[in-house]
Amino acid sequence: MRGIVRQGIVKRGLLFIFLALGIGASVVAADFGLVLGTAGEYAPYTGGDGFGFTGSSLPWFSMALGENTNLYLSGKLSFEYGYGTDTWAWPPLFELERTELNFRPVQTMYLVLGRQWFKDSGGMIASGLFDGLYGSFGLGLARLSLGAFYTGLIYKKTAEILMTRGDLEYYYKALDYGDPASYFASRRIIASVAGEFPDLSSRTSLMLNALAQFDLNDYGGDPPLHSQYLEARFDFEAADSLRFFTTGVGCVTESEGQPAKFNFAAAFGADWEIFGRLPDMVSAELRWGSGAVNDSIGPFKPVSGIAQGSVFAPTLPGLMNARVSYTARPWREFSFSTVAALFWRTDIETFTDIELDGASKDRFLGWELYGQLIWAPQSALRFSAGGGAFFPGGAFVENAETRWKINTGLTLSL
Repeated sequence: MRGIVRQGIVKRGLLFIFLALGIGASVVAADFGLVLGTAGEYAPYTGGDGFGFTGSSLPWFSMALGENTNLYLSGKLSFEYGYGTDTWAWPPLFELERTELNFRPVQTMYLVLGRQWFKDSGGMIASGLFDGLYGSFGLGLARLSLGAFYTGLIYKKTAEILMTRGDLEYYYKALDYGDPASYFASRRIIASVAGEFPDLSSRTSLMLNALAQFDLNDYGGDPPLHSQYLEARFDFEAADSLRFFTTGVGCVTESEGQPAKFNFAAAFGADWEIFGRLPDMVSAELRWGSGAVNDSIGPFKPVSGIAQGSVFAPTLPGLMNARVSYTARPWREFSFSTVAALFWRTDIETFTDIELDGASKDRFLGWELYGQLIWAPQSALRFSAGGGAFFPGGAFVENAETRWKINTGLTLSL
């Protein structure tokens, strides 16, 4: 009799567990994966890094917490060889990648908390991973977005914040987990307010952005640098396959003991999608960042040091560059692109380089040509190969070398 009772209790217990697991699976959905990557580069020009190899592992986990909330976690472990040292870099680098909690209470509103991707409306001020809170709200024909972020917990070469001499000094310190200053990025708070009008008219859209950056660093003799930005981007669709855009940025920088300085940036461009048997697109863009003019107007100071080239990769302060690119996908698994770019300096003191001619007043820095092939036979497998060269202009010394590089990459998603 007792055995029958025990069997009944066990059966009811197992039935309860299976029901609980079934209900839990219907409420909470989870997924996980692993992305493995390798990348190699060879760039044998003066001041370049020579051969370098990187291997990385990026595990990720995603879970739906109810109908309106989702959790995403990811990290990255990477190893480097070479890049000017001919040895393995040690210790290996660990980073907390995109890690965020998403909440969408209604269709027109969402909130994101944690380490997330963010960029300004025109992509000229701040771009990359940031820690903080971001919200977007639909307001009829417009959308309002608010964000507040902190940069001091991100790995310095991921954040790419190089606004002051102190930022540069700590950026190039060798990684040592016993020294937090050698790992973490420049400590800054960023606040952003953006308004989007995607249907300003049947063929136009407008994006407005106000952004402020507050410097919390203490570099001793290098005083904190604060900055505020106003940005507008206007898009015009001239035809179904042709789109023009323009972006303007005005900035004020403030540093203790120094007068406030104004600086500016602008971009103009077009995308032409060519419909036919071969899906392809031609794009053109001109970007300009102000240089040093006088005590009131100085070099443009973006938060993120966004590279403006592939082989020759200066940032936008004191620079103007024009580029034309062509992208095509002849087959579903295969695509290629090529970019030609010209570079000028907008003053003769902001841009620095090991081969720059200090006595030259020539503003032409040179031009580059870069191409890339991508082969993705499966959604989980991606192979890339690229290469290009930069040809120095009159601003460099007479015997400046042509700079070139080749690079390959392989990504496997599990």
